[in-house]
Amino acid sequence: MEALRVGSVLLVLVFLTSGVSGCKGWFRPVQWSELGQQQQQSQPRRESLLRVVPRQNRDVASLSPTDIVYVMQRVGFADEHIVDLGTDLHNALHLSGAAAIVYRKDAVALFRVNGGYLQIQTRSGSFDYDLARGRFATSPTSER
Repeated sequence: MEALRVGSVLLVLVFLTSGVSGCKGWFRPVQWSELGQQQQQSQPRRESLLRVVPRQNRDVASLSPTDIVYVMQRVGFADEHIVDLGTDLHNALHLSGAAAIVYRKDAVALFRVNGGYLQIQTRSGSFDYDLARGRFATSPTSER
């Protein structure tokens, strides 16, 4: 019985010392030469000039990640912008029902939930995204 108690105390001490000392000195992350140098951890991330501004609307919708990516690609956003802004756009449409993606002080794209559709306005045109079907509607907004 005494040996079991001593063994368990030693085991707890081993876990505590390894937890306190950490693994920083013992293990290093693998660096793949095929990926090139990765300096993202040492450099602070640059702030994007694009941001999502929620707007008030009566209708709200919870879009899936696939819908967010599809809609933002159709508008013309780059992949890194979709990664940076996608969650904020989802949250704005889910909580407020409308949002604007703003570059500095200018609105680049406006999104508004209207019934079963997400209406999108950009400088290049207007689009309607059918939320139930998960695809862009063929008829323009003004015909509904």
